[in-house]
Amino acid sequence: MTTLVTGGTGKTGSLVARLLHDAGLPLLVASRKGVAPEPFKAVKLDYGDPETFGNPFNVDLNVDRIYLVTPDVGDQLAAVRPFIDFALTKGVKRIVYCGSTPKKGEPLYSPVWEYILTLGIDYTVLRPTWFIGKSSSFTL
Repeated sequence: MTTLVTGGTGKTGSLVARLLHDAGLPLLVASRKGVAPEPFKAVKLDYGDPETFGNPFNVDLNVDRIYLVTPDVGDQLAAVRPFIDFALTKGVKRIVYCGSTPKKGEPLYSPVWEYILTLGIDYTVLRPTWFIGKSSSFTL
């Protein structure tokens, strides 16, 4: 049971990676460059390059959950859906999605949330503002 932390070098991803590490839970950091600070193991993942989708699953066969951060583009769902669909074929059973609006029908990020709802897997939706000025803990 390994958590793939996408955006693992970003603001919320790096916090999640640190929390998982401190709790002694297995994780793999994904970034567009494939690098992360010590002590994290990193893998290259670029939503715009389907050739990189298999990288996390080639490095760790136990990836079964994803902390999902989407890129800053207009159509969030079009950007991440191909990777989500691929990840499901590799055994992913839970997605923790960090998006700005977890209310159904709201614009920008909600299409990703609404898509995740249709998958029949465990999920959680977080607002990035929940990370501001707090020491957070939650279950991935």
